[in-house]
Amino acid sequence: MEPNETAALVHRAAAGDSRAWEALVRAYAGLVWSVARAHRLGSADAEDVAQTTWERFARSLDAIKEPEHAGAWLATTARRESLRVLTARNRVTPTGDLAWTGASPAAEDVVVAGDEEVRRAELAGRVWRALDRLGDACQQLLRVLMAEPQPSYAEAAAALDMPIGSLGPTRRRCLEKLRRLVDVSEARGRAHE
Repeated sequence: MEPNETAALVHRAAAGDSRAWEALVRAYAGLVWSVARAHRLGSADAEDVAQTTWERFARSLDAIKEPEHAGAWLATTARRESLRVLTARNRVTPTGDLAWTGASPAAEDVVVAGDEEVRRAELAGRVWRALDRLGDACQQLLRVLMAEPQPSYAEAAAALDMPIGSLGPTRRRCLEKLRRLVDVSEARGRAHE
């Protein structure tokens, strides 16, 4: 959606035009959903994030300073709400005690599974820490494009306020930076062992 068209829809929706509101929801619902899913939220949590994002958008229609960037506003709000949900979820500490299930897995299977889980968790930690060290533009681009279900390039371009033709080359450069940061992190980790 063109920025001028988005701005016009925001102004009309703020004035109470339900068709303008519906057009905004159709244009950006996939983006909001994909940002929530990019944070690896389950369906229920992603739905909560989407609902909260749209509620905040509706309450803020009159106050949005750059209505032509409504997609970016929605993506940012969905990202912040996703992080809030993740922070709240991480306060619960799951236990690894399998005894209550009645299962008695072989000790070797438990050790192998535990080692694999630790290896995957370490790699995921390195990737997420490297992602946090990328610039904001790369972080936002990769988080939106990694969403599940994957947003269309048009949705991603609208959310990121980028030309569609720039998404692929910019994603490639951002992934190369991320790969270098992960490699540096891995090398540092081996040096400390």
